[in-house]
Amino acid sequence: MTRRLPSLNALRCFEVAAAQLSIKKAALILNVSESAVSRQVKILEDQLGAQLFLRNHNGLEITDAGRRLALSVKEAFDHIANAVNPFRNDREAVTIKALPTFALRWLLPRLRDFKERHPLIKVNVHTRLNDMTLNDTDADLGIRYGIGNWPLDCASELYPEWILPVCAPGYLDGTIAGDAGLSLATLLPPLPDRQDWQTWSEKSGTRLDTSGGLDFDALDMALSAAEAGLGVAVTDVVLAHEAIQAGRLAVPVPKAVPTGSSYYLVRPPEMRRRREVAVVEEWIHDEIEDARALVRRYAS
Repeated sequence: MTRRLPSLNALRCFEVAAAQLSIKKAALILNVSESAVSRQVKILEDQLGAQLFLRNHNGLEITDAGRRLALSVKEAFDHIANAVNPFRNDREAVTIKALPTFALRWLLPRLRDFKERHPLIKVNVHTRLNDMTLNDTDADLGIRYGIGNWPLDCASELYPEWILPVCAPGYLDGTIAGDAGLSLATLLPPLPDRQDWQTWSEKSGTRLDTSGGLDFDALDMALSAAEAGLGVAVTDVVLAHEAIQAGRLAVPVPKAVPTGSSYYLVRPPEMRRRREVAVVEEWIHDEIEDARALVRRYAS
């Protein structure tokens, strides 16, 4: 049986625009230009011979015909999605192994954006304290930390690590300001070896006794303790940036120093042949540009 259907692309653009009542928001969700959404909606109106939206200075107002069509189109697309769900398999899923703090402070907060752009690709995130190795077979991509001594066809640098001290706003109030105030603070090393505090102390020219304080085995735990007002943590500037911007953390001594290590995206070479893995890899590199720009600001 031959069905006379309007453009499915136009129907999809209309569905999102009707749900958002905004061409701009629909364009962001669909990852296309506003003019493309407007053009597809106009094509649909011409094909149906009906006005679906009223356009005024306040934005879009859906017509009665548009409201009825939007409900039917949503139900139809829901039926299609339910019909194809059983045919999806694990090949459409991409598994990423990431260090816990990177996953919690950078990757997971951005996954909603990826899901909106690529709803058919499922991303699984597994956290692990030890770095993913190139011999791992249970992950498609990994976030590694180190000096980058891996084959170039298997790894690409995300950003170089710079570190600085952070604490809860007001934690050092009433103490000596600046470098000297740190000597009175409880230090919160992100790892038991205290290497990050030693590196910061040496490269910043700040003399600190790094032997005291509280021990942690992950940077996120140290940052959470700092946010709770338990002391001063030393942190990767990228992974603490959102907490600093939100006012949960403050920078008592604005001296950032490089550690000589970086975060890298790694993958077994054969995974490049999978379209889904390539899409996730490209998205991570696009998203990490803000982190690179942040590091450049601290480095300048």
